[in-house]
Amino acid sequence: MYLILLPEKFKAQFIQDTSKKIQYLAVPVFFKTPEYGFAYGLSGSMSFNTSHKRDSLTRTSFIQVIGLNTTRKVNSEAIDATIYFPKEKYVLLSTISHNYFPDKFWGIGPKSPDLKVPEKYIYEHLYGLAHVKRRMSNRVFVGLLYEFQNVYRLLYPDSGIFATSDFVGKNRYKVSGFGLSVSYDTRNNTFWPEKGFFLLSQFTEFNKVVLSDFDVLKWTTDLRYFKKIAKGNILAFQLYNYRSYGQTPIRDLAALGGSNNLRGFYQGRYRAKSMFSCIVEYRYNFYRRFSAVLFGGTGTVYSLRSELITDNLKFSYGGGLRFAMLEKEKLNLRLDYGYSDKNNKGFYFTIGECF
Repeated sequence: MYLILLPEKFKAQFIQDTSKKIQYLAVPVFFKTPEYGFAYGLSGSMSFNTSHKRDSLTRTSFIQVIGLNTTRKVNSEAIDATIYFPKEKYVLLSTISHNYFPDKFWGIGPKSPDLKVPEKYIYEHLYGLAHVKRRMSNRVFVGLLYEFQNVYRLLYPDSGIFATSDFVGKNRYKVSGFGLSVSYDTRNNTFWPEKGFFLLSQFTEFNKVVLSDFDVLKWTTDLRYFKKIAKGNILAFQLYNYRSYGQTPIRDLAALGGSNNLRGFYQGRYRAKSMFSCIVEYRYNFYRRFSAVLFGGTGTVYSLRSELITDNLKFSYGGGLRFAMLEKEKLNLRLDYGYSDKNNKGFYFTIGECF
């Protein structure tokens, strides 16, 4: 069950007036997800264009601030930004967040059992990411990034599966490192693309030379494709792969599930050093600001190549509704229901699409 409250003064400013260069939105939200339980908080966003003239090369920039508390005693605050500079010569992506999170743990690997009562543990951390990309030619970007995470609290049972599982980072730690990225982007819209490709390949190295407690190499590949098949009808496809090498601590293990992966699975239901997933969506704009989505996906986690077998594949499917807070830009409120089986199902609410 979700209750979204939008004050009238914001409706008037944000929805009706599209002539302003900077547009604001503040949304008190009440929602429920498998990871958070019932949550309440405030989400604020600002969208704008950095170009003095609305040229066709510069997409709309977006900054979102969110603060949440939940019935599961989660406390979370974050600032996310995607800023496209004039003619998209440079793009800045940044995230700063704090989380106090009572989480769940089933074990490591694709065969971790469906426990009726998963083991509980608590972590608290600070996270930061700054990623600057430069346009090299047409829609090709190369980027330099810095990532930092300080996990300064970890609480778990002394003799449970968390304590006995094979991974590092079971005490307070920090990771720090630089990375490189290459991306290709021909999408015609940032929030609700109707056509185009998006490809990102990103390497990040945590190294003790830059004050990291562990040496880890992470490699992420994200491929997306969008095709308009009729007016208001879109097919969307994502192939995602994550691999890590070295001493991978708990918060950098691959975590299958969640609102931006296989919906229906608790994020982290399956954990390992690596994972891949494939998701297909059918998106239908059926009336003005309202759209519907059907989706299905598959994927798995693995630490060894021998675990990459069909018996280890996980599946989920579902559907959802969308409401465009910005009709022109198609910035949507998203409500989804994902299902895999009686033990893996749930509702999701957020701003923006799964991919």
